[in-house]
Amino acid sequence: MAHLLRCIFCIALLGCGSNQPGSMSSANAGAPMKGKSQSVILDVGAPATATQFGLSIQFVEASDSRCPEGARCVWAGHAKVSLHVIRQGATAETIVVGTEAPPEMNLPFHATLDDLTFSLTKLQPLPSAKNASEPQKSLQATILIEKRGSIL
Repeated sequence: MAHLLRCIFCIALLGCGSNQPGSMSSANAGAPMKGKSQSVILDVGAPATATQFGLSIQFVEASDSRCPEGARCVWAGHAKVSLHVIRQGATAETIVVGTEAPPEMNLPFHATLDDLTFSLTKLQPLPSAKNASEPQKSLQATILIEKRGSIL
């Protein structure tokens, strides 16, 4: 029994330690530049501004298969959100970011647009086990935007 628990613990650690590239572009994969990040909290359908980067961002839709609150699950599940991002003087781009998942699952994680990396840091509320069949209408996403440095 103890051996089985150690194996499960090791597998869990391997999954937690991964840094899945997902849809992240390697062309701008330098380290974040100090002081060049901003978090933006978005409600579904309502545009917000990331003033530090001159962006308008809109949370378009979400797909949420995370483990419901109060339920016991084999893994935490995955959520992804689609965002429309508009830079000043440019056309809108659609990007998808998500919660972390094992790399072999090939699920969205980070997204890169030019010299910026977008990450989903929070999606609330968690699905409810009581209302699992009902769609979430009032989701709120927290997106971290980081300016990436170039690789020398």
